[in-house]
Amino acid sequence: MKAKQILSILTILTICLFTNAQEKPLCIYDECGFEPGQNVYLFGDQVQLREAPTLKSKVLKRLPIGTRLVVREKHENSWPYKGVEHHFYKVAYNNMEGYVLGGLIALEKKTINTIVHLFGYSRTGDEDYLLIRSLKDDGSFTEKSTRLANGQFYLSALGSKGLPNIEGILFVDYLAEACGVEGGGIYLFQQEGALHQVARLSQVSDAGVYYFWEEFIFPDDQYGVPGKIRYKKEMGENLDEESHWKKTSKESKILVWNNLNLELAQR
Repeated sequence: MKAKQILSILTILTICLFTNAQEKPLCIYDECGFEPGQNVYLFGDQVQLREAPTLKSKVLKRLPIGTRLVVREKHENSWPYKGVEHHFYKVAYNNMEGYVLGGLIALEKKTINTIVHLFGYSRTGDEDYLLIRSLKDDGSFTEKSTRLANGQFYLSALGSKGLPNIEGILFVDYLAEACGVEGGGIYLFQQEGALHQVARLSQVSDAGVYYFWEEFIFPDDQYGVPGKIRYKKEMGENLDEESHWKKTSKESKILVWNNLNLELAQR
């Protein structure tokens, strides 16, 4: 049986080749790395700034988590950290220059309602995890992890989007550069200074064969419901082109964030 297009060509391109018009996406692959001149922040705490790109070289200074550095260059030497092989980077700190292992540098820094969050990653077996360290006023931090379904993504701090009792929303927005690649994401809400994972939404399509699409519509979005979250899911499958045989289904519901849980809204 031949497959026909489920959606229009424009819609298929939107789903399959959608690219986020933001900054360069974050990526956990070795070829991504940090660029010369880039301002970065330490993900590790009490990180040893070394004279040379080896673990046996002289320690020039110990730097706390969140310290700002400027990348000078990437070195060919590497060392494993949290299940991933990372290169050393030559960096500048104030009037000093030295080397730091790349895994100890944060992928990104986001601030939500004065709380600073730093992001790293780890690998266990075949699974990749996003690590989030949230800084406290006393210099300590908490850490949480969440499994990644796609190694390329954007990190977006969205504000509260009109939801009550939260300080902001963090969205791990997967970058799907081809059909069949997961393009959904992970939502985390910040409440009382702590991040809580709320939901994993999936968006994946294989043009002309099938699609699966989930989304949240928040109060401040078009068609949003005051104080609540609209959840929508749509899936479709092409069964035969000549007979125009296709199967689709839709689901929607209204949700509320209550006592650190996502619940069905009550009438």
